[in-house]
Amino acid sequence: MRNLARRCRRRLALWALTVRDSFVLLLPLTFLGVTATLLANAPFAAVQRVLAALLGDGWRDIMDAVVNATYGVFGLALAVVVGIRLARRLGAGPSDETLPEVSVGMAALVNFMLCLTIGNAPALTGMGRDSMLLGLLVGLATPELLRPLTRIFGVKPDHDCDPTFYAAIRMTPPLVVLGIGVILGVEAAKTLPAPGVRWLAALPPTVHGWIDADWSLCTAAVVASHLLWFVGIHGNMVLEQQAQALFGAGGAAYNPVLGWHPLLGTFGMIGGAGATLGLTLALFIVAREGPFRRLAAVSVLPSLFNINELLIFGLPIALNPLFLWPFVLAPLVMTLIALTAVHAGLLPLLDVQVPWTTPPLLSGYLLTGSWRGPALQVLGLLVSTLIYLPFVRRAEARRVRAQSAAFHATVNAIATEGRPQTQSVPLHGELGLVARGLLAALTRDLGTAALTLAFQPKHDHRGVAVGVEALLRWRHARHGAVRADVAVTLAEEGGVIRALGAWVMEEACARKAQWNALGLSHITMAINVSPLQLDDPLLPALLARCLERYGLTPGEIELEITESQAIPVRQVVDQNLALIVAMGVSLAMDDFGMGYSSLLHMRRFSIHSLKIDGSLTRDVLTNPISRDIIHTIATLGRTRQVEVVAEFVETAEQRDTLAALGCGVFQGYLYSAPLPAAACAEYLLGAGAGAAASRRESGLIS
Repeated sequence: MRNLARRCRRRLALWALTVRDSFVLLLPLTFLGVTATLLANAPFAAVQRVLAALLGDGWRDIMDAVVNATYGVFGLALAVVVGIRLARRLGAGPSDETLPEVSVGMAALVNFMLCLTIGNAPALTGMGRDSMLLGLLVGLATPELLRPLTRIFGVKPDHDCDPTFYAAIRMTPPLVVLGIGVILGVEAAKTLPAPGVRWLAALPPTVHGWIDADWSLCTAAVVASHLLWFVGIHGNMVLEQQAQALFGAGGAAYNPVLGWHPLLGTFGMIGGAGATLGLTLALFIVAREGPFRRLAAVSVLPSLFNINELLIFGLPIALNPLFLWPFVLAPLVMTLIALTAVHAGLLPLLDVQVPWTTPPLLSGYLLTGSWRGPALQVLGLLVSTLIYLPFVRRAEARRVRAQSAAFHATVNAIATEGRPQTQSVPLHGELGLVARGLLAALTRDLGTAALTLAFQPKHDHRGVAVGVEALLRWRHARHGAVRADVAVTLAEEGGVIRALGAWVMEEACARKAQWNALGLSHITMAINVSPLQLDDPLLPALLARCLERYGLTPGEIELEITESQAIPVRQVVDQNLALIVAMGVSLAMDDFGMGYSSLLHMRRFSIHSLKIDGSLTRDVLTNPISRDIIHTIATLGRTRQVEVVAEFVETAEQRDTLAALGCGVFQGYLYSAPLPAAACAEYLLGAGAGAAASRRESGLIS
């Protein structure tokens, strides 16, 4: 029983996530419908004249056509999108094949139309917002029912046939069986009594005599309509069916024995259902950046005209448990405040008709003919904002946590070690979206303060500083420091590695020129170069230009060839490396011993130094195999008169062991962490080195 309850909770959570994503995916449809609704109901004559001049006298018909093409098919679109999204999330069972998404979408469309036509719903209005609940039910039920039906009735032709033909033949019997089941279900449902809210009509005689009925009727109308909105039913349309009982004849003056529709619209629902203009302000207050901020920006103008579908379906509010309480509570509290003001004689109400799209303040003044109307709306806006604020903060905190988790998952996916020579940046799903966002940010940050270089000193066996390695540092505006290997991988696979590499070379050479003026010309500057840069025929010219611009000798620069990618076997690569060596610039192989084909590179290129991979040096004290590999590399280097560099050196014992194995140059936290340019220059001039020696002598560094 406990396992069954756990499975049910997981499935309900999956449905809720699917519905939320589907509402968000339909935002373009919602936005277009909102725009057309706003233009068609613009309360200002000037706007109407402009539209007539641009579109002709039939501009209202054009706007109505847009509304019908968007809101008019919202329920149908919801059924199809929910069905496809749920089929994708359900995936395949242990012995099942994945349901083809096209087949699921087609089945959801057919089932939805069967429900409408057999249920005798009007064709156009039946597909729109008033059938959202039907769309949700059909969308969720279609893939859930297709899975078992496919196992029972699915035909499995030969797997060597065309994949499209295979999917079509396999899904035909289940779709037919499901369609027949829908027909029988709709016919059975037609025999049930129609649901409704006719109980609202019984409220006036029940409560009249001990309280003015407008209190109960307005409260019931607000609560009922917003609960209907929340589950995907157009609450306003349902209330229209009970308008006569709730609000009396259309256009009637205020009467305390009935509810009054203008009171609800003008003071209880500022910004539309849910009093969502307050939600928009809360989003602006809480969200400084990100999707909530952007949603608030595009929602503020429609909300001023009481059109809020962007928030209801974009945030979304519908079927989002987090926003149920404020969505109902904000308009309810604002309505009760307005009723209190009316019954206390503080708010006069005029017998006028105010268009529902009239903006706040103006609508309050027109309905009351007094400054008290706008003042009450300001108070209501403040109250609704305060009601929404804690829920928005919770939603934003949840979003930030999810964003951070997605960022770290993406970074880990990109930086996974031991990756074969394939594209590593995720292309699909949430991780792919984050990776593309990081790449866009990296491209924007080129040449800005977000990208810097740090420099880590190298020391010989006597402890004398002989060089530094320039290391990339990237600080993302939102996520903070991003790993250098992730930035390089993004640049390589995003096609911006040449631009990034050129910036690194310019920056490193500029810092080296500054250090030379301080008397540090003997220090070698190592610059990392991606294998993809070696394929650039302009690389030697770029290097020569940097040397000339900053007055450097070729012997001051060393290019460390990383093995984040395999070094291309092409003539242009060999020519580039030959030209670079001919200049007098040294070449070093980074991460030697663990790369794609490290040994072959020694035969192919003229190598000055080998930098042993950090995975070997880190455990040299505990792993005899690592020691043997390092000894072999050092012997090879000594034989070929190639310098052997050990990185990630953190203790004196580790350094001494590496030296005994044949390493001659050491780089790591034993001597110094990577430093900014100014701090590194100070270290190289002696102050930093002396401090490091003092710390070692005092035992602070082992």
